Amino acid sequence: MRQKVTDKRQRGVSMIEILVGVAILMTLLGFAVPSVTTVMRTYRISGDARSISVALNMARMRAGADYSHARAYINLSTNTFRVEVWNKVGGCWQTDGGSNDCPQTTSPVTSLGQGDIFGFGTLTAGPTAVTAAIAQAPICKTGVAGAAPGANIANTACIEFNSRGYPVDSTNTLVASDAIYIRNSNSQTFCFAVAVPIAGQPATYSYNGAAWAVF
Repeated sequence: MRQKVTDKRQRGVSMIEILVGVAILMTLLGFAVPSVTTVMRTYRISGDARSISVALNMARMRAGADYSHARAYINLSTNTFRVEVWNKVGGCWQTDGGSNDCPQTTSPVTSLGQGDIFGFGTLTAGPTAVTAAIAQAPICKTGVAGAAPGANIANTACIEFNSRGYPVDSTNTLVASDAIYIRNSNSQTFCFAVAVPIAGQPATYSYNGAAWAVF
């Protein structure tokens, strides 16, 4: 009988052992949670960068297909973006996939991921030699690039393509490079950039804390 009681005591777990196990588990979680948070943040912002790159490529293709101008329209206030095509007959910008009315009905739009915003924080240099003077893409206009680009649209940024798929400024002149910058709202330097060179093909870059690198 005594032997059985002893066996049961040997198979039990003391409160001290439980507390030690909990302490070890909490320590491991303390290391794991920040790592998981960083990974999720990276996935969200890199996904946003890819989506913007897709939008820019779509704008290039739509400009050529419609033999018109198209642009990626960035709303800096709402952290949303969309592709717009210039309706040459109606004389207005129309959201790709939205209404054919002139003036347009603004839909659909794509929102950035949770915690992501447009901007470059405290960074002072862009990802390439031609974007060294860091700046968000030019402000959007109510009209099309050329003789009558129209008025500025506050809190916006646009990269506009001509019918040949080249980026142009408001005077319809080719530009060396434009860029769209996004960052995490909790970091001034955790940034991605989608740059469009004069050839028109977007390239994505990430800032690794010391320099820009192709993503």
